[in-house]
Amino acid sequence: MDTYILPFWKKIGTSSSIIARRVSEKLNLPTSHTGTLDPLAEGVVKIIVGEESRNKEKFISEDKTYHFKFLFGVSTDTHDALGLITDFSDKRLDLKDLEEDIILAINKFKGKYHQKYPNFSSKKIQGKSLWQYEREGLPVPEVFIDGEVKEVRDINFGKISSTDFLEKVQNQINQVHGNFRQIEIINLYDSKLNNKLFELIYCEITVVMTRGLYVRGLARDLSEKINLPCIILDLIRIQDGETKKEDCLIPEEYFEEEILKNQNFLYPDFKNL
Repeated sequence: MDTYILPFWKKIGTSSSIIARRVSEKLNLPTSHTGTLDPLAEGVVKIIVGEESRNKEKFISEDKTYHFKFLFGVSTDTHDALGLITDFSDKRLDLKDLEEDIILAINKFKGKYHQKYPNFSSKKIQGKSLWQYEREGLPVPEVFIDGEVKEVRDINFGKISSTDFLEKVQNQINQVHGNFRQIEIINLYDSKLNNKLFELIYCEITVVMTRGLYVRGLARDLSEKINLPCIILDLIRIQDGETKKEDCLIPEEYFEEEILKNQNFLYPDFKNL
């Protein structure tokens, strides 16, 4: 059986594993994928089709390129917007004072990177994902991965109002299917931001990293370095190896017949999450 790659452009709300599963069902062939993307992330997902999909280590060594924002003033337990707020500041931040410190701190991550897996991640220890330990209230094992941040570029700073940020977060979270604590998360955002007018600073950036590293882990570690709450916002995997958006299939087109029969075809109810 030949093995080949089908690249897809994943949108917010669905998952890499669901796309792989649906391809497997459609083609009646085994599949896997070359790297998980978080529910709030979009971008390139490469599906390995065929017998060799079970040996996916052969296919997942390529670097990943991400474009995203570090948003300052908020921290969550997932280190992105789909998490419970753990730290929050509505103090007015001076961009001129912070810009140089943030750039210096970000650039220190370039090169070899010993990264702790986020507590909310799919890394398995003794048959259980780290997120399961967290959700069950159990001590989360500390596990690390060694990788490399190969390139940091296109750094730009900007501001977003608290009202625009709240609307963006609500819209994105409402696109996520399954049990990801959405109601609790949105209610907490409401309590912290609703009817409050202030500005949040963000740093928009492109980063090239080796496989296995978490962008959310980068936000956590940057937050610790500069002593400022920080999460990832608008995460896009713009490239996986040499594969870019223009090379990708659109799931809604590839699965058009299946979606006509079931609008939730790409968004099954993850009740056990």
